[in-house]
Amino acid sequence: MAMWHWERRKVYELNAWQRVDEFSTLLHNVCRALDLGRDKEWLIYLLNQAGQLMRAAVEEGWNRTHLAECLVGISEALTFLALIDYYLLFLRHAGYLIGERADEVDGKLSELQDELASLAGRLREALRASPEDSLSASLWHQTRSRGDVISDDDSSGGLFVC
Repeated sequence: MAMWHWERRKVYELNAWQRVDEFSTLLHNVCRALDLGRDKEWLIYLLNQAGQLMRAAVEEGWNRTHLAECLVGISEALTFLALIDYYLLFLRHAGYLIGERADEVDGKLSELQDELASLAGRLREALRASPEDSLSASLWHQTRSRGDVISDDDSSGGLFVC
């Protein structure tokens, strides 16, 4: 299986992670402000859980050894975002989440979905472009790296597939 190495190494420095963290915080704040009554407390619980699990999926995926495992983590985060989107849509249509706050959450959700989908696409391309036998060389084994780069933004630095 393809191994990989990220030059910055810490998930917290990844642009996608920063957006995940910002959205998770926004979602938590929105949930705290909602007054749904006892009969809908479960919905707040599900939203908070999905937000936390989305963060964990990105972090755990990023810290894996194999590129495919990272891709699974990003894909899992996208699945949690789809659940969050569904719950938020319900709240919006039921009249619990309205106005500028609803628009803000929808906008941030859409941006994060785009960011993670783009990152997943770049990871898939790197995985497809590097057959297993050409990935046996790894920086961790003091051998020559292929040097394929997947940057998570337009600045220097990025993700190296070894």
